[in-house]
Amino acid sequence: TERMAVPMKMRITSLPLLAILCLTLSAPAFAQTIFVGGPISGTLTGLFITGPNQPNFKGSFQDISDGFIATSSGTPASLAFGAWVLGGDTPTAVSYEFGTSAFGADVGSGTVVLNSSTNAFLFHNTFGYDVYKITIPVNGASMSMGNQYWVSLSNANDSVNSGSMAWDYNGGPATCDYRQSGTNIGDCASGTTILAEHTTPQGGEGESFTISGSQATTPEPGSIMLFGSGILGFAGILRRKLKR
Repeated sequence: TERMAVPMKMRITSLPLLAILCLTLSAPAFAQTIFVGGPISGTLTGLFITGPNQPNFKGSFQDISDGFIATSSGTPASLAFGAWVLGGDTPTAVSYEFGTSAFGADVGSGTVVLNSSTNAFLFHNTFGYDVYKITIPVNGASMSMGNQYWVSLSNANDSVNSGSMAWDYNGGPATCDYRQSGTNIGDCASGTTILAEHTTPQGGEGESFTISGSQATTPEPGSIMLFGSGILGFAGILRRKLKR
């Protein structure tokens, strides 16, 4: 009996430590907003994002890259942005890139097929365009709060291959570079050849987008102590019952 009691005591003693270890290792993940580039406007203009592999209907192979400072740390999981297409058309595809420089892809990249699950129609504007909120799943390495990153949109297409899809401009906090035929021309605000719908925006900086991700949480020390105290109390009661 004595030889059997020793392992039982060891198991009871190790129970709190095992429970605390499990609590620490099972840190849950929660949704985290990494950056918000402002709301979708849909009334100012949109910058074409059909290049660099296909032209827009004005004949330019243009795409756009927006720079931003991450306001929270996390791993990108979804990207939402405002898009324009000619009235009656629907968005069907877009490519994205995350990088540490304009048009860079060192953080993540991908091409997404767009459909009713990604496209939310908002309204038809006065310029003859349908404005959508597009939300796509994305992959990428973790982004750190306070660091600068770039998100690029390119190779966008619609249901009739019109070459009309454009990224909604809202004058938000992000900076903007534009590329034509695969060559980075530079800052959108100073660009003389940048192509936009309706008119080239005054200033030309800031498109509407939101990057959301996930972040693991570690239980606070106080929570661990409280949980551990409860387990210790339970272990004490169990030990007394076993002694009887």
